[in-house]
Amino acid sequence: MIGIDKKLRKIYNLFGIGYYTLIPKIFRAIKKHRPQIILVQTGLSLPTIIAGKLTKVPVINIIRDTNLICSKNVDIFNYGIACKGIENKKVCIDCINRWRTLREIIGNKPTNWRFTLSSILTTLGYKARYYVARFNLYLFKHATINIVASNLMKSILSSNLNPNTIKVMNITPIMRKDIPKDLKKENHILFLIPKSDAAPKGLEFVLSLSKRIPANYKILIVGKILPKLKSPKYIAKILNIERVTGRDLDKLYQNSKITLMPTFCTEAFGRVIIESIMNKTPVIASPNCGANYYFKDKEFLKVIPLKTSLWIKAIKETLQNPYQITDEDVNLVYEPFSMQKCIEDFIALIQDILSGKKQ
Repeated sequence: MIGIDKKLRKIYNLFGIGYYTLIPKIFRAIKKHRPQIILVQTGLSLPTIIAGKLTKVPVINIIRDTNLICSKNVDIFNYGIACKGIENKKVCIDCINRWRTLREIIGNKPTNWRFTLSSILTTLGYKARYYVARFNLYLFKHATINIVASNLMKSILSSNLNPNTIKVMNITPIMRKDIPKDLKKENHILFLIPKSDAAPKGLEFVLSLSKRIPANYKILIVGKILPKLKSPKYIAKILNIERVTGRDLDKLYQNSKITLMPTFCTEAFGRVIIESIMNKTPVIASPNCGANYYFKDKEFLKVIPLKTSLWIKAIKETLQNPYQITDEDVNLVYEPFSMQKCIEDFIALIQDILSGKKQ
C-alpha cells in the first residue's frame, strides 16, 4: 500500500484533487513490479486508473461509496431518497442547497446557518467540486471493471458508466459470530455513528425518536462521545459510549432489541445491517441502503421512510412482537457474504480478465 502524505490528505479533503499527485509514484511502482493486474479502491483508484492505462495493466476498481462522485460527500436527494447519480450540474447544485437547508430543519445546525459566511464559502467549495466529481466519473469509465456492493450503487453509476463495466460483488465479507444460545436482550435500541460528522447518518433523527420511544427503553449511541447528550433532555433516554472493539460491538448487537439505521445519505451497502442480523438483532433502516435489496420481505429487516411517526410505530411494533432471528436466517445472510465466497468470486473475476473475457 502506498502511503499518503498528511498534507495531501488535507488538500484532497478540501478540493478532491490530492490523490492525483501520486500518479508518478504509482507509475514507477507498476514499472518496477510489473503486475499482471491491479486491484485498487478509494481515492487511490484515481491515479491508479491513469497509471494503469499508461502501462496497459488491467485495473479492477472497487467503489465502496459515493464520496468520489459526490461533490459534497453527502449524497442526499430530497429527504432520505437515494441519489440517482450525477445527471447534470443543476441537479447537483439543487441537491447541495437542499442539504444545507435540511441540516437546519433536522436541528443539526441553527436557523439561518446556511447564510453564514463559513457556510457560504463551504457551499461554493462543494459546487466547485462538482467538476472534480465529473472527472472522477470519467476516470472510472477507463477502469477494466468497477466493483460495487449493491444494485443500488450500480444504478447510481449506470447513469454515467456503461453498466457492462459495473459488477455487483461481495466486497464486505463477514465472519461467523459466536452467538450465545440464551441471548440476554437489554432494553436498548442500538445506533452506530462515525467519529466524523454523524448528521448524514441520522443522528438528529434518532434524537427526535428518543423522546417518543417506550418509557423503559433507552437508545444506545456508539462510536463517539457527544457532549450535547449530557443535557438533561437527553440523559434519561440516551446512553452514549465511545467506539468499541469488534468483539464488544458484537455483544452490543446481541444485547440490543433493535438496531437503527436511519441514514440521510446513500449507503452503498450498509454493513451495520448485516452485522446486526448476524448477531440476531432485527434492523429498522431507511430506504437508501444498498443491503436492503438483498433481504426483501424478510421479517428481520424493516425498511421505513424517514418520517418520525412511522419509525416510532415500527419500533413499538418490533418491541411488542419481536421477530426471533433463527440460525437459518443467519445462514441466509452468511452464505452470500462469507469470506470464502468473496475470495472465490475475486479469483474467478481475475481469471476472466487475464484470459481476455473481461476487457
